[in-house]
Amino acid sequence: MYKKNPFCILAVLLVVCFASTFVVAEQLKKDISKTIVDLPIHFKNSKIVRTVDLRNTIAREEIGIRAENIHQQPVDEYYLPFPETYDEKVAIITAALKQGSKEQLLVEKFGFDSERHIQLYKITFPQPIQPGESVPFSIKLVTTHTLTPNPPVIPQVARQHVEYNNNMFMYNLYGADESKTTVVLPQNANVITFTETTENFSRNGNKLVYGPFTAIHPLIYTAFHVHYEQSKPLLAVKNLVRDVQVSQLGGNLAVEERYPLRHEGARLEKEFSRVSYQQSIGVHAHTNVLKSLTFHLPSSARDVYYRDDIGNVSTSNLHYEPSGAVLEIRPRYPLFGGWNYTWFHGYNADLSEFLRYNKNSGQYVLNIKFVENAKTMTFDHVKLNIVLPEGASNVEVHAPFEFDGVTHSTHYTNLDTTGRYQLTLDKSNVVSEHEQFIQITYNYSSISHLQKPLVASAAFFLVFALSIFVSKLKFTIGTTKVIKKME
Repeated sequence: MYKKNPFCILAVLLVVCFASTFVVAEQLKKDISKTIVDLPIHFKNSKIVRTVDLRNTIAREEIGIRAENIHQQPVDEYYLPFPETYDEKVAIITAALKQGSKEQLLVEKFGFDSERHIQLYKITFPQPIQPGESVPFSIKLVTTHTLTPNPPVIPQVARQHVEYNNNMFMYNLYGADESKTTVVLPQNANVITFTETTENFSRNGNKLVYGPFTAIHPLIYTAFHVHYEQSKPLLAVKNLVRDVQVSQLGGNLAVEERYPLRHEGARLEKEFSRVSYQQSIGVHAHTNVLKSLTFHLPSSARDVYYRDDIGNVSTSNLHYEPSGAVLEIRPRYPLFGGWNYTWFHGYNADLSEFLRYNKNSGQYVLNIKFVENAKTMTFDHVKLNIVLPEGASNVEVHAPFEFDGVTHSTHYTNLDTTGRYQLTLDKSNVVSEHEQFIQITYNYSSISHLQKPLVASAAFFLVFALSIFVSKLKFTIGTTKVIKKME
């Protein structure tokens, strides 16, 4: 057949050549893209004490480390590895000295080892550690989306259980002479199963203690899990958008927040029953149902509104306490696992509560929180839009943490000419630890105060002048004939 048709042979050869070329190119691409970060081992961990707090719906770790410099030269850099899949869940990582001034240490991403799929962080000490000396310091770590409902589907009136999986030891490059891990669970929580070692394990109330273990090898991973009761709803906001508008002439700060909320807890095994819901009101506190949310607002908050996709929601309550205003909202329907609810709320507040003038620098300082009311939920992504007065310049951001993106743009509103300065701050994996004040500094001259009134006055004057001019014009068609009256 092929002898009779040489074109078939040519086609087969072309296909084989193309396929082999593609395979070789892909292999070269993989080899080139792989990088191995080879770090010198200058430290040895003498002791590691680790506590994993699972009392809330967000996992928090506090790790105490005593590291000894085994190098012949002073060293001031300590490297911390995270598996790639675990690093994606890291929301907060901070370090501090445990003795003396307890100074905060600089923590920054160092590089990614694509061969071992490890993200490396670098911790820098304020002073180099001399050979043979030890330095005690602590690491705080907050991770999101680490709790998995198990079982994933439950009856409407049932207790929710979750599972937590992690490494029994701290994942590190230097190993450890001694290591101990303590897992703290909710008080009186029903623990179904957990990893139990044959030795060096104890349970004390709501605490599971693993260790102390000795001679821990570097980069060791020993999986452990705990399956326990967690009645709180697992709440996550996919993309929170906060709009803050500064009105310097009116002395007003307008805030609006848009929440696409999702309940990531165990789902209902059957359709929702309103009758069963009403009959089980007395045990709702032991289930994962979400019935209401509470938001703390500034003490000067006024004109508060709360609306969803349908319209205004009247099931809300606003009252004032010594610490500030408290807004309690109740969604149109109770939220169970897998359910979503989208709404937005906003308010006006006195600008003097957030803005001050620095006479030394000649700049205005806007002091606001990056997020608010983040204690009961996590945010996959937060976008904060700050609209400053028209004429603001030399805008700078000062924050206790880094942002994924900072964008400078122009925002137009009514009676604007050159547009208002807009600053957009983006960050992923946001938790309650990010509920901190950030400062926005900018210049705003006295002439800029008069820009909008002068432009508005000039516009009204031109309109009136144009109307006078137009009123003097005669609009006729053809020639005008004068008819004299006969006497």
